Amino acid sequence: MSKKLLLSLCAVLLTVSAFGQTVDELLEKNLKAEGGKDKLKAVQSMRLTGKMKMGPMEAPITIVKVRPSEMRMDFTIQGMTGTSAYDGTTGWNLMPFMGNKDPQKMTEEQLKDIRVEADFDGPTYDYKAKGNKVEYVGKVDTEGTPTYKLHVTTKEGKESNIYLDAETYLVIRTEATRNVQGQDLEMETTIGDYKTVDGLTMPYSMESHVKGKEGGQAITVEKIELNPKVDAAMFKMPAVAPAPKTEEKKPQ
Repeated sequence: MSKKLLLSLCAVLLTVSAFGQTVDELLEKNLKAEGGKDKLKAVQSMRLTGKMKMGPMEAPITIVKVRPSEMRMDFTIQGMTGTSAYDGTTGWNLMPFMGNKDPQKMTEEQLKDIRVEADFDGPTYDYKAKGNKVEYVGKVDTEGTPTYKLHVTTKEGKESNIYLDAETYLVIRTEATRNVQGQDLEMETTIGDYKTVDGLTMPYSMESHVKGKEGGQAITVEKIELNPKVDAAMFKMPAVAPAPKTEEKKPQ
């Protein structure tokens, strides 16, 4: 074997080896940027309060998450409170401003979405044990910022893209398909305004919109509480009240 061919082969092998390690190296740097494994694992519950803006409309919002995968989001519009929740098994919505006075179970597609959102550590943390797959796509420009693009596929087949800032290794954008009112929409979310909370670096701004369209929703976080006391019952789907019985008229 010629020296030139040997060197070329070595270069290829090194490139393949480096590529195979890239995903885990990037995720390790992301984990460190967020505060490290020990600090993250010390958090068992989290409460975020802030405001959600949709066009001219602004609504107070609260998001509560409990390890490993319980989540509830409440937002109030025109005096009516909407809720989306997942107790680790059952997902449900209560949207009175859409004419639904009783809670409704999520569809299977909606469940796949909320399982990803409710994962306390996210789909990339310990992804192999969860049955997820993470692939390194390459270094790309994201609106003027050099980023590392990762492609995530959950064990249920939900796919998404995550973009890590090449300098800070924090997530600054995600792309994923979400099921909204029975329709699959390609959503882009810009993440930023990171601040330190008890040693953890967390985003205070999330703006989402349908890919290729203007508008959407923006969440501005005003307060993040770590390890608040949470009543597990808040994630359970409320029982639907039975319809009132109508009295039968006795024949005269």
